[in-house]
Amino acid sequence: MACLLIVDDHPIFRKGLVGLISDSFPDCSIVEAIDGAQAINQLKMMQFDAVILDIDMPEKSGIDVLDFIQENDIKTKPIILTMHNDELFFNEAFDRGAKGFVLKEDSSLEIIECLEKIKSDVPFVSKKLKPFLNNRRNFSQILGAIKDALSSLTKAELNTLKLVSENKSSKEIAELLFVTEKSVENYRSRICKKLNISGGSNTLYKWTIANKELIR
Repeated sequence: MACLLIVDDHPIFRKGLVGLISDSFPDCSIVEAIDGAQAINQLKMMQFDAVILDIDMPEKSGIDVLDFIQENDIKTKPIILTMHNDELFFNEAFDRGAKGFVLKEDSSLEIIECLEKIKSDVPFVSKKLKPFLNNRRNFSQILGAIKDALSSLTKAELNTLKLVSENKSSKEIAELLFVTEKSVENYRSRICKKLNISGGSNTLYKWTIANKELIR
């Protein structure tokens, strides 16, 4: 680890982190920033091997910095270091390019291991957050299966599904697609079979609400 940027608006915590990392990486050049805006300025001027970011900061958040890194194709490895034990933040960080996610409460035990791991291109997650990582992996597999199933729908079936998501009745869908109600019922049946959906007549609509981002 030759050059590292540490971004946190709490000076005591930041200085403690600098001391901890310097003990393990004595040859590492460490630059500090007090918020996301300063971090972005530093990233414009220098190349860092890794960036340690808090999420909640004035001016620009850690998520804003992750976006800047991705949008500008900056070759650095971002690590989120936060007090937020929250699955939403966790997934958002990794969706936006984070390579590590460490809880502040465990930082003295885990931040050095995290830096060692990401130096070898191995993502790192705090031990307390491993269930989030497992959920993310499971979600990715489920999402992939849903996308494969959606790609198997015919044009008529997909159009029907989109209209179901608008809470249209079979009669209304039939009129909009210029087909019979019987055809719409057949489409709905085949859609449910392909998407592995079972239940009452309203089940397909509920499924479209839960997965609306996938059927736009």
